[in-house]
Amino acid sequence: MKNYCYYKYYLTLLCLLISSFSSYSQNSEKEILKGMHAFSSHQLEEIVKELSADKYAGRLGGSCEYDSSANWLARKFRKYNIKPLGDNGSYLQWYKIPYTKVFKGCELKLRIPVKGGELIKDYKYISEFIPGATSGNGKVKAEVIYAGYGITAPELNYDDYKKVDVKGKIILIEREVPLAPLDNPELFKKWEPYSYHQYKLKNAIDHGAIGMIYNYGPITNPNNDYYKGFIYTHVGNAVVEDMFKGHKNSHKETIDIIKNDFKPQSFKTGKIVSIKNNTRHFPDGRSSNVIAWIEGNDPNLKNEYILVGAHLDHVGQCWETMPGANDNASGIAVILEIARILKEYNIKLKRSIVFIAFGSEEQGIIGAKHYLENPVVPLKQTIGLINLDGVGSGDKISITAGKNFPQLYEAMDEANQKYIHREMRPNKFLNISRPRLDAARFMKAGIPILSFGAYGNPKTWKVYHQPGDNMEIIDPEIMEDIAQLVYLGLIKLANK
Repeated sequence: MKNYCYYKYYLTLLCLLISSFSSYSQNSEKEILKGMHAFSSHQLEEIVKELSADKYAGRLGGSCEYDSSANWLARKFRKYNIKPLGDNGSYLQWYKIPYTKVFKGCELKLRIPVKGGELIKDYKYISEFIPGATSGNGKVKAEVIYAGYGITAPELNYDDYKKVDVKGKIILIEREVPLAPLDNPELFKKWEPYSYHQYKLKNAIDHGAIGMIYNYGPITNPNNDYYKGFIYTHVGNAVVEDMFKGHKNSHKETIDIIKNDFKPQSFKTGKIVSIKNNTRHFPDGRSSNVIAWIEGNDPNLKNEYILVGAHLDHVGQCWETMPGANDNASGIAVILEIARILKEYNIKLKRSIVFIAFGSEEQGIIGAKHYLENPVVPLKQTIGLINLDGVGSGDKISITAGKNFPQLYEAMDEANQKYIHREMRPNKFLNISRPRLDAARFMKAGIPILSFGAYGNPKTWKVYHQPGDNMEIIDPEIMEDIAQLVYLGLIKLANK
């Protein structure tokens, strides 16, 4: 009921707000277009290049390298005369976040017993395995037990561990759960708590496993808990297929059976593997959101706020630096340039605009969670969040929740049709799975959202959370167009 009331209030307010699209009343159209044409793909590219540099080491939340990137951004806001809105008059809003660093010396090996010894197959870093980014430090060697999705759910009459003993073993498990949100939204809600990486890791430990092979990518993912001595790694198809060799069903056939019948298919693989990870855990880490704002000039409407956000962090080093150029230095570049242009070209706004660079998005959307628990402006007076995540690679624009909140989307759509002319795809966002966007947490808190992304570059997903998310996949022109589009839409949303 709380969310319904929020939405009803926002929809009523935004219907009034959008009813007059000619609300560039405080600046002439010529002045606004002069600002629009000041956006530069070159300048946006330079910001992405800066934030994806080796000196920031992948911007892992809690690390000193992330702090350096946050301080760099704060200095930029100060240079552009965008006022601080963080703790104690600063730009930074601090919170606690444990983190783990991964160093060289990690490995995954298949060990095949032969007369007089064993044959060893070394799996390839990046293409076949990536160390668990919150793994314990050390080495384990044991038989691999396939344990499906790693779920024990008595109320769903499902237990992947029921017919296998994993004590002292290494488990191989799948990510997510045996159905997707769109398959059956109501049923999915019952499965959703079991989709979290943290749950799967703890459940494996509770059942006595000493290590884990996670069929996840392989990508780097620091969104998990740390348990001293529990060693795990992320793998791709090559490793999974090796574990299934000799089994009566292929991996695909096994997954199909689980999904169709909701019956576990766990089994002993008979394969021996060793996992070695070289890590160091920092339980007392802390990180920050970077927050700045432009105050509106209307005596009443300045107390209503539009948030413009993007996550600053990425996944760090595992053990090689993951630059995070598209994910999400690109989003930060766009919000920084929007802030600069609005201020430099003296664009007058009735409502206030708050710029938030979220921290620890990759570690469980923790920066956004902290903000919602400690908002710097009242949530009830927050009109919505315009989020930018992965806007630097591709030639088309996606807008998550565009169909949920047409009053926000229409301002962006009209700007696109009139000036930008990019293919733009809004979607309906159920927001019932575990949060994967900062914007998802805001929507669950009752705040309307739009989350911008770019798509159309086939390389983008191939390098997701890998070292290849670097300047080579960046398309500066799409960033320029998205920056112009959001700039125009914001002005319309800010002025009644």
